[in-house]
Amino acid sequence: MFTVSVSYARLVEETLGAEGLDVGSLLRELDLSPDIFKDIAGCKVQDLARVLSRAVLQAGNPDIGLKAYGLVKPGIYDVVGYVMMSSPDLKCALEHLVRFCSLVDNGADFSLHREGNIYRLRIDRRGGSNGIPRQFYDVGTAALLSYLRWLYGNPQFTPLCVEFMHPEPADTTEYHRILRCPMQFGSSSHSFLFDAALLDSPLSTSDVALASMHERFAEQRLHEQTSQLSTWRVQQLIMERLTDGEPSIEEVAAALCVSKRTLQRCLKKEGTQYKDLLNETRREQAHLYLRHSHFSLQEVAYLLGFHEHSSFFRACSRWFGMTPGQYRARRGFLRGEFSEAHAVAAYG
Repeated sequence: MFTVSVSYARLVEETLGAEGLDVGSLLRELDLSPDIFKDIAGCKVQDLARVLSRAVLQAGNPDIGLKAYGLVKPGIYDVVGYVMMSSPDLKCALEHLVRFCSLVDNGADFSLHREGNIYRLRIDRRGGSNGIPRQFYDVGTAALLSYLRWLYGNPQFTPLCVEFMHPEPADTTEYHRILRCPMQFGSSSHSFLFDAALLDSPLSTSDVALASMHERFAEQRLHEQTSQLSTWRVQQLIMERLTDGEPSIEEVAAALCVSKRTLQRCLKKEGTQYKDLLNETRREQAHLYLRHSHFSLQEVAYLLGFHEHSSFFRACSRWFGMTPGQYRARRGFLRGEFSEAHAVAAYG
């Protein structure tokens, strides 16, 4: 389940309260716990989305998410913010945000890429954005821009452009007041575009010694967050999803509530990568089904996520050096040559 940090959740709570809403009453209407903004484990994104949607109706203000801009404090991003603060320049600060973003929102996937003289900070949501109102993105946009202006030490700091996925609202006055830069709505992604030269700007809060300490702490937090990851767990998720076709790394990462890059890093530490685990899992399952089950070749192909028989045959030739039928015959299927009766009982 995707969550945001308690500090981020409290920003939303404070924003709603500042708009005159009775947050406790709103939570009761939604049958949500009064402690969702205080849980150290974080606030569920789906709960926050419901709260913001109801808040828009109660306040009659679709721009309520942008109101977070004036309430952002330096501690909004917790340890991630401290790592950013002690970075030598804005580019390094954003790189740290990309690296540790899951500590703030484990459903967000940040990336930073150079496009000529421009850097694009892109924010994607794992599992898609269905059910998430634009106010959720507005809070994130307002919070990040406010924090970057504080880091830069100049409230006039502005991106070259901000791109939103949602359609252009009828009234964009509040967007212009806060962003003070060109905007594009209905885009394929939610992105900030920055002048590359601007990101080289040194930070007055930079501190080499503190940067090292903060980064170690953030790495420790990230390790704790991803300690559930292992090649075994990834293989289990692959096996569970094979009958729906070949599962993507994005799908498995979403099931683990981590970003694609986080999953890739964890697997790399274990000396493997996703495509190799997928191939190995399929090969092991193919061996098991062909050697110890009564499933037809067509059924085995389906169970392994191959919806074209030719793809299954090519894979078996690569794995075993022969067709699936030849491998089944060669391994002595149902001839009593093997004693793994438990496998037969478990798989048919």
